[in-house]
Order: sequence, then C-alpha cells, then structure tokens
Amino acid sequence: MVEYRVRSVSLLNLVNDIRAGRLIPDAYFQRNLVWRDVHKREFIKTILLGLPFPQIFISKGKVDVKTMSTVSCIVDGQQRSNAIVSFILEGLDVDGVKYSGLSESQKAEFLKYEVAVIELDLENDDPKVQDIFQRINRTSNSLTSIEKLASAYSTSDYMLVAKFLSDHISLDRNGDDDFREDPNIPEDFFIWANSKKVKSFSRLVNEKGVFNTHEIARKTNLMHVLNIMAAIIGGFSNRNEKAIQHLDDYALKFDERDYIVDSLEAAAELFLKLGFRGKSYWLNKTNFYSLIVAFVLVASEGGTLRPIHVKEALESFEKQLPNDYRLAATEAVNSTRARQLRNKYLMGLLLETIH
Repeated sequence: MVEYRVRSVSLLNLVNDIRAGRLIPDAYFQRNLVWRDVHKREFIKTILLGLPFPQIFISKGKVDVKTMSTVSCIVDGQQRSNAIVSFILEGLDVDGVKYSGLSESQKAEFLKYEVAVIELDLENDDPKVQDIFQRINRTSNSLTSIEKLASAYSTSDYMLVAKFLSDHISLDRNGDDDFREDPNIPEDFFIWANSKKVKSFSRLVNEKGVFNTHEIARKTNLMHVLNIMAAIIGGFSNRNEKAIQHLDDYALKFDERDYIVDSLEAAAELFLKLGFRGKSYWLNKTNFYSLIVAFVLVASEGGTLRPIHVKEALESFEKQLPNDYRLAATEAVNSTRARQLRNKYLMGLLLETIH
C-alpha cells in the first residue's frame, strides 16, 4: 500500500514552489497542456468565488541530504496549477480582469486560498507514480491512446526517436533533479539526439498547419510520426498496428534511427521548399503522411527530386485526381489498402519527375 498524507497548502506557497523548482508541474509522465483559456478562466473563477476544487496529487520525492531539500512532482493537477500560474504571472484575464487589476485585499484572499493536497510518499521515479497517474486519468478528461502509449513506452528507443522528431522531448536537462523527462531514459540517447538535426521536420509537424495546436497538445502528431516511421522501415499496415508493434520490437535499441532521422529531415526540407500553405490539399494529414513517406522511399532508391518539378507534378495531379485516389484519401484512409494505393500513385508520379 502506498503511504500518503492529506494536507492543505496555500496557493501562494504552491506557486512559489513551482517558481523555485521545488515542485515540477510537467514531469515526464504528464500529458501536454490541453486546457484552453476558457477552461482556465472557469477554474480561476472557482478560486475567486472561494469554492473548493479537487485535490492535487504530489509525489514527495527523495530527500537530498546535502542540500537538505526535496524536489516533488505534481502527479495530478498540472492543468490547474498551470491555470493559476497563467493568471498570476502571465496576464490571463478573467471577465476582463487580470491579477494585477485585483485590489490588494482580493490579491491577499486569492493567495491565501487553501489547496487540498494528497502527498504520496514515493520518489519521483517510482513506477507506482506513473501507474497512479494513469489510473487517475481513466476518468472524465481521459488520456488519448497516444498519450497512454507515450507514457507506457516512455523509454522505448523507437518512441524516443519519434518524440525527438516531433519535438515532444526536451534535450535540455538540469541535473538529476529535473524530472521533466523520464530519469530511466539512457544517457546515450540524449548524446545521440544532441548530435542530430531535425529542425525542418519538427517545423513541418508543429508549425505548418498539418496539425492544429490542440492536436499537438494531445500528441496527435507524435502518433502520425510513429506511423510514418513504421511505413518506411516495414511497409504499410492497418491503422497503428505496426507502429505499436515496433514500440516493443525496438524498445531497447532502434538500429535504424540514424537513417530514419536523416531521411525524414531531408524529406521535410524538400516538402518545405514546395511552399504549400494554408488549406493546401497536400497539407492535410492523409496526404502529408503519404507524400513524406514517398519522398523517403524515392530517395532510398537513389532518386533525386527537384522541388520545382515535384510541385508542378503534384499540382497537375491534384487538378485531375483519379477517383480511386480521391476515395483512398477521404474514406478508410488508414487502412493498408488505402495507404498502398496512395503510395502507388505518388511513387509513380515522383519517379516520372526524375526521368
């Protein structure tokens, strides 16, 4: 049985602990921030009205006998703590009023608000912490399938490469007390990742409109990258089947990670040179997946694609879309058959631009 104690903490102390690095809100097992401003505002209203909200779970962490201090992690309550910080420090307004616009007495009442805390007597890297997080998030605003996979396979080499490509892992660590990334990730992964370049690919899957901000927060782009990698190294499969299989197959070592990263970065550089914008047909998720895979496969056969010729061919193809391609890009798009059909068309089109 996990030992714990229930206590209350003033909102002021909670925020100060976060600011001082004594309490980490975005630990490695956490999901990305998914609350929108409307959710944050409703939550802050709860505090301003003096109403209670559900308790925050915290892992106590290990005592550092040298510094006589501990670093704790928020297990459940990240979205709420972020809303509080946004209101106090980042200018979030509630009904047009910012924290700075409150009267002195209102500020004092806000900062004295008592937060119910359940403090788990666990070190931050204890597997039970991650299990508790998963169990709490099985209800209401539950984790998506990819968020569960990202947590369950947080140290899989295959998952780490996908996180690196999609910018879902931080390579900047601040010593042993930084639990923003799983402490069980091998040090050699960070050394390897810091030696690689993924600027173009990361930009493509985070900034060019293929995925919106909410999808990125829910790691939808990460699942897409896992599937792109799976198609390149093992061919097409139905939905996420091969991607999930590879998380186990390449959990300890993903020998093709250099090839995958270098190939996708080169493919992304080509894609960006095409200059597609906004609602482009080639920036929807289905066509993006198929096109980026085709770029890598053509390059693996020794083909060199020229952006000007590729763009002309794609624009011409889009104007006279074959009915079966159109169907494969709109219905059952993640089936093996649809993925193979789209690839057949795009490979033929791209190879023609070379000859």
